[in-house]
Amino acid sequence: MSAVEFRVGATDPLAYACGLLRTAAAKGATLVVRVAPASMADLDARLWTFSQLDFLPHCRDTDALATRTPIVLTAALGLTAFGGRDCLVNLAPAAMTGWEALPRVIEIVGISAEAKQAGRQRFRAYRQAGCEPTTLEITS
Repeated sequence: MSAVEFRVGATDPLAYACGLLRTAAAKGATLVVRVAPASMADLDARLWTFSQLDFLPHCRDTDALATRTPIVLTAALGLTAFGGRDCLVNLAPAAMTGWEALPRVIEIVGISAEAKQAGRQRFRAYRQAGCEPTTLEITS
């Protein structure tokens, strides 16, 4: 079963995700990042400009290089095409299906009432699936 971790209290979930992805990519991890369609362009742009010293190789799931790129952005609800990745990072409000195929799942939860409510629903969904998620409070 996948290890599921909730990181809660992100004042800027996209900025937090950029830092997390930079760390994971530096360690050689391959990741799929699920993001709401309305935030896709913003996250894509931030990954290009996040750090002047680091290049975060990424593309969208529709790109021809998606299978060879360490960080793939998607708005898809299912993970069928991403089973070989090391980790799912979910920034979208709803849970993703097929998450069990990956060794690790990181759910990033913002501070708004809507983000907290969606996070609680995802937490319950993982529990109902037989997984016991851990929680990490973001302090920055």
